[in-house]
Amino acid sequence: MLKAANRVAITGLGMIHCLGCSAAECWEQMIRGRSGITRITQFDASDCITQIGGQLPERYYEMERAEFSKRMFKQTQVATRLGFLCAKEAIGDSGFSVEEVDPYRSGVITGSGQTGYEQEGDPVTSHRNPGKFAVIQRMANALSGWISIKYGLKGRSYNVAAACSSGAYAIGAAYEYITSGRGVAALVVGVDAMLSPQSIKGFNELAALSQRNDVPQQASRPFDRGRDGFVLANGGAALMLEEESAARKRDARIYALISGVALCSEAYNIVAPERSGEEMARSMTLAMEDAGVTPERVGYVSAHGTSTVQNDADETAAIKLAFGDHARKLAVSSQKSMIGHTVGGAGAIDCAATALCLHHGVLTPTINYRTPDPACDLDYVPNEAREAKDLKVAISNSFGFGGHNSTIVLERAD
Repeated sequence: MLKAANRVAITGLGMIHCLGCSAAECWEQMIRGRSGITRITQFDASDCITQIGGQLPERYYEMERAEFSKRMFKQTQVATRLGFLCAKEAIGDSGFSVEEVDPYRSGVITGSGQTGYEQEGDPVTSHRNPGKFAVIQRMANALSGWISIKYGLKGRSYNVAAACSSGAYAIGAAYEYITSGRGVAALVVGVDAMLSPQSIKGFNELAALSQRNDVPQQASRPFDRGRDGFVLANGGAALMLEEESAARKRDARIYALISGVALCSEAYNIVAPERSGEEMARSMTLAMEDAGVTPERVGYVSAHGTSTVQNDADETAAIKLAFGDHARKLAVSSQKSMIGHTVGGAGAIDCAATALCLHHGVLTPTINYRTPDPACDLDYVPNEAREAKDLKVAISNSFGFGGHNSTIVLERAD
């Protein structure tokens, strides 16, 4: 594919999840290998099989009250407000100003998997009387609309829904927008706030969630032989993306460069991945080809790594297929071991964390890794962060219900 630009710069980051209310705080806690998974206290989960999750810190709700007017609070859901605050941090962190670029080529692309779910703490509505702002609250494009209005970004503005790959798909769409030459910048947000009795019960029906209620901090254990399901969590991340030459011209700090993307469909099963790993491998291979990167140049894989029996084994098989003998030299880790699975937010959080790994030369660990599984036999950076000063190229994987697979290639911004 002919591109107007080969790489896209990540110049700003925002992040909020169970470990913190800023990108810097979240990064510090992840590098320390901390778990943010707890017993659920913010709503009554007593009639749920799973009673643990990744709750937003209480400080987040103080930030909400300080940021939003009463009217805007009534017009929005938790996921919208959460994503808006991530976006605010990212654009502030980047130093980007729409006044210095063409606003009609500066976009907002969001990724959220379940925007229509009612959330704890949102205004109560009913089917007979949905409330004055019900439509505005629940429309899938609400977050991208609010952000574009706030910052005067008049280019492409929309939401991507691709289940657990939503955030990564949004990043991929923004990357293609900029490298095609149609855009010069895009603010990307991946977010979901699905932690509620309704969604927990739904995932329990699919036997997808961990049931380790007695040891919540040890429940998410990707690639470990004792893994028994993922842990649902609220959270999101935002990335300010700019055309590389424009970012360098204004002397912006660049966390990392996105040099290739693959967005694929398995066309196999609505919830289960294809068992051989071939389709996941195809996503990784196509992304590396898009970046012009050979497998041997990649040093780290930020895995989708959900802590489910099938996903982790299949992703391991896929990495072996995509990288061949080089798979044994790769470092692989999953941030979900510490923060749980934020669904639409996961791809954006993982990509942001991968950018920080490249920027700081440190790899986030896979915590709770105790018992090796013969089906998962790679280097998962177990339990402690690892220095990686020579890391130059990394990939970030996201694989979603419906067979939505995605891989993002990132390079260090020398």
